[in-house]
Amino acid sequence: MEQRLLGKTGLTVSAVGFGCGAIGGLMVKGDPAAQRRAVARAIEAGFLYFDTAPSYGNGRSEENLGRVLSELHADVIVGTKVRVDDGDLSDVPAAIKRSLETSLRRLRRDRVNLLQLHNRIGGSDGLPIDTLLGPVFDGVLAVREAGLTEHIG
Repeated sequence: MEQRLLGKTGLTVSAVGFGCGAIGGLMVKGDPAAQRRAVARAIEAGFLYFDTAPSYGNGRSEENLGRVLSELHADVIVGTKVRVDDGDLSDVPAAIKRSLETSLRRLRRDRVNLLQLHNRIGGSDGLPIDTLLGPVFDGVLAVREAGLTEHIG
């Protein structure tokens, strides 16, 4: 599989990532043996990047990916996401940290390689730009500085 640099991170990832979302359903509601076979085969084929999020199956995707990667002792690049909801606006940095710490427990990892914001930005249903550039930015920088994620996006 072709390998590429991921933006300016310095991380080398497969040109195709392994998506762990609910659309295919494997990492959310699949059989554990099938999950293990699929991830093992993906790694054999050169997949290096695995993408998940707390919202994929209400955390099941992260739990299942964490279990499988632990069983396989796999050295891959993992990205997850954080969503800032209206209830988080009183302390966005704390909400981001709580969300990532919960994801890390499910993933059985001390850190993720990439943490991405899983919100729309701007418009009537998105995060206001001032929230993004203020408390959200402060929150993702804080978890990066704490070593809970290597990169942010």
